[in-house]
Amino acid sequence: MTSPQSHSTPGSREPIDTLTRYLLILPQDVLNSALVTTSEHEVQIAKDALKATERGIEEAYERNRIAKATHDGLVIKLSNLKAQFREQIMEDGLKESNRWNEMYYKLLQWKESNDGDVLVPVDKDSDEDTKKLSRWVINQRSAYKYFMNGDTKHIKDHRIDALNKIGFVWCVADHVFQANVEELKQYHAENNTFDISLKENKKLSAFVSRVRSAYANKQDGRAQHDLTDEKIAQLDAIGFKWDFKKSRRKRKESTSTAFDFDTQIALLEEFKAEHGHTKVNKLIKEWQKGNGEPSKKEYRRLPVFLTFARKEYISFAEGQPSLIDAEKIKALTDLGLEWKQPAHVPRKNTGGEASRKKKPKIEVSSHDQEFAAAAAELDVEAELPPLAVNVHVPALPSPHIPNDDAKFDDGRSTMI
Repeated sequence: MTSPQSHSTPGSREPIDTLTRYLLILPQDVLNSALVTTSEHEVQIAKDALKATERGIEEAYERNRIAKATHDGLVIKLSNLKAQFREQIMEDGLKESNRWNEMYYKLLQWKESNDGDVLVPVDKDSDEDTKKLSRWVINQRSAYKYFMNGDTKHIKDHRIDALNKIGFVWCVADHVFQANVEELKQYHAENNTFDISLKENKKLSAFVSRVRSAYANKQDGRAQHDLTDEKIAQLDAIGFKWDFKKSRRKRKESTSTAFDFDTQIALLEEFKAEHGHTKVNKLIKEWQKGNGEPSKKEYRRLPVFLTFARKEYISFAEGQPSLIDAEKIKALTDLGLEWKQPAHVPRKNTGGEASRKKKPKIEVSSHDQEFAAAAAELDVEAELPPLAVNVHVPALPSPHIPNDDAKFDDGRSTMI
């Protein structure tokens, strides 16, 4: 019998290793038992490794949760600190002696004396001080529209804060809409209908007619900036009945007449050849005063066509369905027609006195050191934004602010 030390595989010159030699002489049942034991051991090792991995994942989730809670807490503290800083800048700004602050405090007095009103309406009997205050209020709205379009030189952040604090109305159209919705809701609760006659309530009846007409236009695929989806949702919430079929039919009839493009542009070309410009409204007003007569009675319909064309241009510029295309726009532009840009296009600087004046340099007070020190206590120095006198105020929710004084060419208000 060959000893283990001298055993070798046939045809091989190298001796077999010790483990292989012993495996060769073990009985088959012992060998199978050893293999099974080894397999179970490896499975157990894999299970232990899986459990360790799961524990590691759970610990990582817990660390992440703690880090997020810490971060959120720091963000809240920093936000509160910034709000206090902005509030202090506003208060310091209102202590200065200047024309803006003078008018602001007059508005505050007006509000206290007129049941919280901040619109400052005027009529022919209003005194001069009230008219001045009303003009100032309108100017603040105009400055805010510039601000929302990126031109921030017309009104400062802390002044916007001060006006927001007293409930200033930035958009009269939205304010009037909200008031009309509340009144309509009350009317429906008392009368169980949204159909209001002119004799019963002229203002509310006109409001219902306008929103139904605007909704009909929107259903036909035409952009209606005054009637946004949010406003529709508000009216739906009170169960408003749109009943736009009749309005849609009237709209289609008027559209076919008002936007017969070939006929109307030919008429506009004749008008320009006769008068040298396309400012139809200007001459219409003179004719209404009795100063002359149009050589063609059809000229009186041109303002309707131009209003329609300008509205369709806004829809075209914003990528909405439109009855006007690039070719028609070019034809009207070549005639000298001026277009109003969509709301998302930043407004150009007017070059007025306010724009030409250099802003006085304002020394930053000690609030910046206090702000930095307080933030340092929170250990969020790396997260601090650069300090500035003008702190950014978040924009109001409404992306579009319609022109409160906009009118159709025939004198009707476009405000819903």
